[in-house]
Parts: sequence; structure tokens; C-alpha cells
Amino acid sequence: NWTNNDSRVSREHNDEGLRAVALESTDVDGWDDYDTVFIGYPIWWGIAAWPMSSFVAVNDFTGKNVVPFCTSLSSGIGQSGKLLAELADAGTWLDGQRFSHSSSEADIASWVNGLNL
Repeated sequence: NWTNNDSRVSREHNDEGLRAVALESTDVDGWDDYDTVFIGYPIWWGIAAWPMSSFVAVNDFTGKNVVPFCTSLSSGIGQSGKLLAELADAGTWLDGQRFSHSSSEADIASWVNGLNL
């Protein structure tokens, strides 16, 4: 709960040193077989949720088209995709898309189909 100053996400927001989140796994079965990767995340304070940084930092995106997308109640996607692309330092990162709580399956399908991948 980001409105609770004692919540984990609020503490990590206020102290960037707490953001190095150890993920249970960063392995993706068949990772080398994918040429297109969709990366979805919530927006926290205008950026991708910091656990995403842990995932992006340890995976090789060389030769992959990467499509970022986010969910957010009020914030836009901002520079989140660009920041993740800089962290990855590999791959072709496409412009991302933000989806609100009212996005429908048809909205998402339309976006995906419009990517022409």
C-alpha cells in the first residue's frame, strides 16, 4: 500500500538502498528461443517497479524485440521503458503502453495486433 508510509514499497521508495530486490528466480524457460519479449510491470512513483530492474539486469536481451507495458491507476508509462532499456543495454526496445484498470481485453488485443510483430 503506497499510501502507508510503513509499507515495504514506501520504505523502499524513501530509501533507494532497499530496492535491490532478490528475486526467487530470473530464469525463463526457453529464453534463448524468444525473439520477442513482453515485459509488464506496475508503475511505482513514475518508474517501473524496482524488482523489474533486478530481472532486466541479469537477462541478455541481445537479438530480442522487447515490448514494455505497464499498469497504473494514474501515472503514465513515462520513461520507464527507456530506463529499463538503458539497464539492459541490449535488444530493440519498442515504445511501451500503459493500461489502466479499465482496459479491456479488446484494448489489449488491439494494441498487440497493432505492433505487427
